[in-house]
Amino acid sequence: MKKLLSCILALLLVLLTPASANSAPTRSDGDGGSALAVDEGCPVTVSAEQLTFDIGGEGGWNGLTAQVTAVYQMENPTDESLPVQMTFYLEQYRTYGREGAEALDTEGFSITADGEPVEFVCTKAEADAEDTDRFALTYTVDFPAGAAREVAVSYPSRGLGRSDWSSHWRHTFTYLLSPARHWADFGTLDVAVTTPESSPYVIQSSLPLEEAGERRYTAHFDSLPDGELTFTLYPEPRITLADRLSSYQFQAFMMMGLPLLLLFAGLPAAAAAVLLVWLSRRARRKKAG
Repeated sequence: MKKLLSCILALLLVLLTPASANSAPTRSDGDGGSALAVDEGCPVTVSAEQLTFDIGGEGGWNGLTAQVTAVYQMENPTDESLPVQMTFYLEQYRTYGREGAEALDTEGFSITADGEPVEFVCTKAEADAEDTDRFALTYTVDFPAGAAREVAVSYPSRGLGRSDWSSHWRHTFTYLLSPARHWADFGTLDVAVTTPESSPYVIQSSLPLEEAGERRYTAHFDSLPDGELTFTLYPEPRITLADRLSSYQFQAFMMMGLPLLLLFAGLPAAAAAVLLVWLSRRARRKKAG
């Protein structure tokens, strides 16, 4: 009995976790966290950051891509000129055991200071997870004594797609805010998200994003919020029970898993019936003898 139960549970696990080339994929490659970092002890301050996500794409397995732009209002409060080295980190997730990338395609990337292009060097950095590639874009911005400058970083970011236990794909975008605590001071943060027609709804967010018109969400913070910014887009306002019931996993369960469970659940009743028949026949034989 224990062996049969183990076999059934193993089969259910295979059915409900599609991961082979012959089954429906439930996760797509995407970009993970991205952040601008500076060496601790740097005196430059950030009075404001404006962070925008302009998201487009077909959705589904084809995915969504955001053009992310972070505009920083920075100031050198000292009476000395400072060349400040900054590093922008970008992480990319890999799925289904795909090999990592050795180089980052920087098409669509731009870094400016007061609207003027800034040259940067892209190198591969050590990642915290085996299924993640991490790249570092390093550049230097010169700050005259007591000067304020506007530094902007713009780059494309693919959403991490998942479709497990939902009828549509969910696309998640992440922006790391915690490295900003290394700045000498950080002021306000404004976030604006423009969503595509294919997935217009933010159904989950680590920070409060409010609707501000059709396919637009915004947030304002007087200081740097705790945690990171992560939000998920979906074609419907929420994941309903109907979405769950029409998912690949539930359909597989209904077609194969449920009959096996019913069969297994019926085994004790069948065994009890056989035992009763056997006991009844045995009793009749004893009575006849």
